Amino acid sequence: MADFDHLAPGVGDVIHERTAELRSACPVAYSGAYGGYFVVTGWDEIDRVAKDDDTFSSAVDGLGATMVLPQSEKVTAPLFESDRPRHSVWRRAMQPFFTPAAAARIEPEIRRLVREVLARLAPRGQADLVAEFAAVVPPLVTATILGVPDARRGEFAVLTRGLFGATSPEQAAGAGGRLAALLTGLIGERRGAPVRDVLGAVVNTTVDGVPATDEELLKHAFLMVAAGTLTAGDTIANTALVLATDAGLRARVLADRTLLPAVIEESVRHESAVAATGRTARRDTVLAGVDLVRGDRLLLVWGSANRDRTRFPDGERFRLDRAHPTRHLGWGAGAHRCLGMHLARLQLRVVFEELLEVLGDFEPEEGFAPRRTFGVLRGLRSVPVRWKVGGSTPG
Repeated sequence: MADFDHLAPGVGDVIHERTAELRSACPVAYSGAYGGYFVVTGWDEIDRVAKDDDTFSSAVDGLGATMVLPQSEKVTAPLFESDRPRHSVWRRAMQPFFTPAAAARIEPEIRRLVREVLARLAPRGQADLVAEFAAVVPPLVTATILGVPDARRGEFAVLTRGLFGATSPEQAAGAGGRLAALLTGLIGERRGAPVRDVLGAVVNTTVDGVPATDEELLKHAFLMVAAGTLTAGDTIANTALVLATDAGLRARVLADRTLLPAVIEESVRHESAVAATGRTARRDTVLAGVDLVRGDRLLLVWGSANRDRTRFPDGERFRLDRAHPTRHLGWGAGAHRCLGMHLARLQLRVVFEELLEVLGDFEPEEGFAPRRTFGVLRGLRSVPVRWKVGGSTPG
């Protein structure tokens, strides 16, 4: 039995060492936390589970949950917590809003939003790139994707940051309640209306003639907000840290911005923002020699797979010259592979093009020691940096 709790305080700072031990000793290890689940850390095992949804379910249907969490969920989100064929219906409805062409159409708006945020930071010469940048830009982009009216996008962004950055249950409940009211209103406005955005596509899609309930749609909307803000924010933070702390890499990218797609792809592999998600065994099976029975829960630790030495002998290194840079599991695998992958890549590229253009040669504040977060997402508590106002090298 593995002494492993993915929600334990401090686990984020040692997660790579801990999962490396598990991969070596037992890539499918049982943990007694939260009623018991299997921690899956090997590439082959995670890839198999993610691609075999006949055997391993993503649905919250009484057998388990998409994420191994202390609490259970009784309402299922149409896309995130469903299996094929239902999942395929929802994914097809949303797909047109996440193609490379669709992402390209909103690139100017994303660039405008990023520039507005950076314009407030640039004259200061210092900032926390988590609290003041990575947590600020993605909610504004997500509001655009969801079709939040211009007049309410500021409110949406404030509520989103208030919910996901809450420091107390009371603060989270307050922001969450107001965000739920805003999203419920948007859902109601889209029922029966022409589909103009991704939220409208979900609201007006049916499976076997039956639409999703208001409760299912609200949960789906919340998960879309989380996917669009938290994962993007964590990836911005993770990538900013690499650039801030590696002067050689930073100099290369400042001299050649065409390296940014490679930087972003390697960042997604090296520190996968979606750290872990869950599946539930739908029937008895065997995984890496471990007997599983129907109803067993599994936690797929994606970041561990991306450092599996059978695939990446030097997986702990950050490299831009990998032979196959996109062959990793940072975007997931199987039917639930990240739907917003093309949009995320574009957003991240724009973010760092503008960040480097405005801040120039930024570096970490003296004495900074990274503190990692971990659970089902992986990011950083802060990335304090400084730069010379007007660009060039910090003084």
